[in-house]
Amino acid sequence: MTDPRTTGGTGLFGEASLPLSIAVVIPVGALLILLGLLLFPVNQGMIPFSPDGQLGLLLVIMAVQMLALGETPMGQYRRSRLLIGIGIAFAAIGIFSCIVPGILTDVIRQLLAILNIAGGAILLTKRFLPMLHAAAEPAPLPPILKRLLVTLTVLNVVAIAFGISMLLPGLVPGMVIAGIVVINGLLLFVLASILLKIG
Repeated sequence: MTDPRTTGGTGLFGEASLPLSIAVVIPVGALLILLGLLLFPVNQGMIPFSPDGQLGLLLVIMAVQMLALGETPMGQYRRSRLLIGIGIAFAAIGIFSCIVPGILTDVIRQLLAILNIAGGAILLTKRFLPMLHAAAEPAPLPPILKRLLVTLTVLNVVAIAFGISMLLPGLVPGMVIAGIVVINGLLLFVLASILLKIG
């Protein structure tokens, strides 16, 4: 019997062989690049900016990742009822912030900052701590896996830097924050490309 997903047309209308996990990463990367680019004229005072909309949207996207994939800033987990509940709560808070500005701004900023810092630190520890305790010389990795390791490591470092900039507003210049956000978005596209090659 023919799989109906493979007979949906040809060319531009054909079925895209894009896994859900990567399909979620791509719009997040596009959002971060667009947000970072917009922050440059924002910091110059050329266009208005809504921090509530930015933070609320980031929280909603995080909630979608939790609900669809079990993906959190601290790694991927089984989509338990607890995780689904947290995802729904994050989505509700983010949507409320987008609709009613000025009430939850500081709360969401601190929440996202802590999640980014803790998530980046935990993932870096999980990745490199076993290597430090390994007695034998680690086996050489294929080039594609080396690229994946480097990309994930840089993403974690950027997440920590982004979290610090949100936790301590004014410590990092606005232009630097804009650059960090753009780099984060570009790295997500690199990650999606690597995962497609591995898959």
